[in-house]
Amino acid sequence: VTRNQSVLYNILDWPTKPNSKLIVLGIANTMDLPEKLLPRISSRMGIQRLCFGPYNYTQLQEIISTRLNGINAFEKQAIEFASRKVAAISGDARRALEICRRAAEVADYRLKTNKTAKNQLVIMADVEAAIQEMFQAPHIQVMKSVSKLSKIFLTAMVHELYKTGMAETTFDRVATTVSSICLNNGEAFPGWDILLKIGCDLGECRIILCEPGEKHRLQKLQLNFPSDDVSFALKDNKDIPWLGNYL
Repeated sequence: VTRNQSVLYNILDWPTKPNSKLIVLGIANTMDLPEKLLPRISSRMGIQRLCFGPYNYTQLQEIISTRLNGINAFEKQAIEFASRKVAAISGDARRALEICRRAAEVADYRLKTNKTAKNQLVIMADVEAAIQEMFQAPHIQVMKSVSKLSKIFLTAMVHELYKTGMAETTFDRVATTVSSICLNNGEAFPGWDILLKIGCDLGECRIILCEPGEKHRLQKLQLNFPSDDVSFALKDNKDIPWLGNYL
């Protein structure tokens, strides 16, 4: 996309031409995409917007079952268990399918090492093993063990991602979100200098990616792992129970 967004303009302007038979459907991770574009671009966009929320467990269950259509490989309870787990964290169909794929590998290894096993299907224990393996990774353990302010910092990054739909943000935006979160939950705002150090520490751990160069307010930041990994690590934190409201 060029600076003046000419490519987008030409695509969206095409359906307005006489005798044009083209319909453009746009998909974005944020509801306010038209407002973020140049006025001449947004003027070419329709006003109808449809909001697609995260999948619930029944929808995830149907997606997995459709993928397994004609293949008798999973117990029904195992599919439901995987669907409920993912729906409770993020509702991401890709993560649900990834867990099922890993569960199938766990089951395959179990059956190869135990020739006398009666159940030849993927069972709930296989799904549980896949989930534990996936969500007990070293980076998740690091997120669980970092300081309280670091957890708030990561939560602010996830909240900013959900709000804007952009994976990349700036330290200035994250700090503003941290300030708002602290104010709304009776926490003292630590100050910009301390937050900058926290961001650097998380960058050194490779939990987040920091733009190289001098550290400043407009420095670009990005999570180095999926946002639902952060949600899983911090959502049920007993010391900061309100974090779940932002994840």
